[in-house]
Amino acid sequence: MAKLAINGGLKVIDRQLGKDWPIFDGTERANLLEVLESGKWWRGGGDAETSKVALFEQGFAAFQDAKHGVAITNGTQAIECALKAIGIRPGDEVICPAATFVATATACILVNAIPIIVDIDPANYQISPAAVEAAITDRTVGILPVHYGGYPADMASLQEIADRHGLWIIEDSAHAHGSTWNGQGCGSIGDIGCFSLQMGKTLTSGEGGICITNDDELAEKLFSFHHIGRFPGRPFYEHHIVASNLRMTEWQAAVALGGLERLEEQANTRDSNAKYLEAGLREIDGVSPIERDEWVTRWNFYFYHFKFQSEDFGGISRQRFVEALAAEGLGGGSGHLAPIQKNPLFTDRNWGPACFGDNEPPDYAKVETPEADRIAATEGISVTHRLFLGGTEDMDLMLEAIAKVRENVGELQ
Repeated sequence: MAKLAINGGLKVIDRQLGKDWPIFDGTERANLLEVLESGKWWRGGGDAETSKVALFEQGFAAFQDAKHGVAITNGTQAIECALKAIGIRPGDEVICPAATFVATATACILVNAIPIIVDIDPANYQISPAAVEAAITDRTVGILPVHYGGYPADMASLQEIADRHGLWIIEDSAHAHGSTWNGQGCGSIGDIGCFSLQMGKTLTSGEGGICITNDDELAEKLFSFHHIGRFPGRPFYEHHIVASNLRMTEWQAAVALGGLERLEEQANTRDSNAKYLEAGLREIDGVSPIERDEWVTRWNFYFYHFKFQSEDFGGISRQRFVEALAAEGLGGGSGHLAPIQKNPLFTDRNWGPACFGDNEPPDYAKVETPEADRIAATEGISVTHRLFLGGTEDMDLMLEAIAKVRENVGELQ
């Protein structure tokens, strides 16, 4: 008689794990009503003491250990704004990882820079410092590491490379709200950090983003590039540079401020539950956690990855394992592991009227990232962050589902 749910057996998980997402309560309701009744629905309508946007900028920057925050319309445009503030020029090369959401690289193209896509470290799925070093040319101006899944990248190695070659670092921290590297908030380590507040993120306002920095001059440039070329303290209709309107609304900030109040507790809960799960994963043949490097002092993940080894599961494919887990009530995916350069926009060079000056992007169809390819196809399993907002009993159910598939893998062959 079949034991696995995929073959008709009873499934392990028959209730919701974690919590629904997004989470909200009376805080958001009160903030939104206050904005509504104020009649000041954009950040220019009030001063720093009353503007929800300004309060969010200050609060989030401090939470991530930065001096300055500039709230932006979304995470993609946060990267664009950061690139402009750095002084990007047509044809400049920016190094970024293969494992990320496509916007990390397309943000570069949208400001006429060339993304140079490199492989990831198989140990932690983050951008490989060795691959970064190998990709540097005389056209390279910066590194755009992604704290992929919320796991802090190897910022010590990347900073050493950047310092030696005279490069800047913009941290794509879209997955890393509340994650800390050596006790310091992700996004505050390089020159600029960029965050997304899109619906699924661990801090959300539906859509939105923010740039943070500890550099006073870069903070002024970020402000100007997001505020139609205005400079702080200058007359309102005095514009100094060509720039867009990338301002966050008071509505978005009202919601984000509510989430910010819960972020510390939620980050600690996810991190604690993940450590509990990791201990259990080590006891099951054929799966293993991403072992934490010494610099990972808190991991508040957008999605959590663990590793699947087919050879210890009787040779079944990663996809077959995912299907069996889903039948047991534990949905899994691959996150953003699929190498971005394989997207048609890169292989077919569909970037429209972008201007790269005298330089041209590489033939992305020939860009090889063997570790990212292998991990996406055979190894990496992701589960969503909301599952980790419950108690350890939810982790026990996840482990039971994985162990059940392992113990009955013969049914899948």
